[in-house]
Amino acid sequence: MVVGRENLKKFFADTFAMVLFSLAIGTFVELVITGLTLEQTFKIRAIAIPISIVIGRPYGFYRDWVFKKIWGKHKTAVQSFLLDTLANLTFQIPLYILILAFNGATLVQVVTAVSSILIIVSVSGRPYGIFLNFCRKLFGVFT
Repeated sequence: MVVGRENLKKFFADTFAMVLFSLAIGTFVELVITGLTLEQTFKIRAIAIPISIVIGRPYGFYRDWVFKKIWGKHKTAVQSFLLDTLANLTFQIPLYILILAFNGATLVQVVTAVSSILIIVSVSGRPYGIFLNFCRKLFGVFT
């Protein structure tokens, strides 16, 4: 039962982290960088929250796997930065491409959108990793 409880805690911690972080970053990008209206941003975030709920734990699981596969338990700050960036890029970009393709984007539109989001995904990898670790501690999860 302890293993089940630990997995449930990880699910809630990872989901909580993904929803809050995506809400904050997405809102900032949409309002400040792209200049969308508050109403447009609200609609987009309302659609994005269920996606964040679905991908929160799978991303946490994937990130843990990347960290264990490449550098094991003991990592420097630079290694953590690189691994969080790698995990974020290799998880989020393919997912974003699938979402775009599923919604009818052309190849040119996919390339343009991915080129734009690459910077944000690259820059947000480590801050998200730090926030995820904070949320896991908040939920009593130790990895």
